[in-house]
Amino acid sequence: MKKFALIILCLLMITMGACANNEQKESESPKDETPEIISEETEEETIDEKSTLPTISRVDITFQYQRASTHASNQIAIWVEDENGELVKTILVTNFTAGRRGYRNREDSLCNWVKAANPDDMSDAEIDAISSATPSGGKLTYSWDLTDKNGNRVPDGEYTIKLEGTLYWESNVLYTAKVNMLKTQDGDIAVEELRSAPEVQENNEMIQAVEISIAR
Repeated sequence: MKKFALIILCLLMITMGACANNEQKESESPKDETPEIISEETEEETIDEKSTLPTISRVDITFQYQRASTHASNQIAIWVEDENGELVKTILVTNFTAGRRGYRNREDSLCNWVKAANPDDMSDAEIDAISSATPSGGKLTYSWDLTDKNGNRVPDGEYTIKLEGTLYWESNVLYTAKVNMLKTQDGDIAVEELRSAPEVQENNEMIQAVEISIAR
């Protein structure tokens, strides 16, 4: 009887030891846990064209000019208008039309500039500041420094550069180009040409090869 009890006791001890070993192994084995995924929401960066493009420093207006030998010709004006068609600044206007106020006697002389600038409301000092002698000829370049008529830097936006020439009496040519300070890429800008009297052939070569470009 004692021998049978001893056998039972041994079996119990063996069973308890096995359970203890199993518990130890379970405690030592790594837990099968799915690692926590931390999602970080990143805001999509908005590409701001103003910040990605370098600031425009100026707009250049370049053309070939051939002075005519006839009367009622050789008049040039370059100016800038805003999106509403309002005059921002006159870059150049020849002296006969502006300085001598020849537009009063010759209505066809730079009629588009006269309409935009309304020189009758300008003082002699203001006229003198923008008027210049008629060029002798050659390749000419004028620049807009992105300021208005008061010398203040204009806000970013779209502006129109205009170059007008009085070719012969009522025959005028008008070149226009739109400059968007945020979207326009470096280099030449598309230029449109409009002639008031395309049937008139006199002095058609006065203004040629017009290029309007921006520099950053």
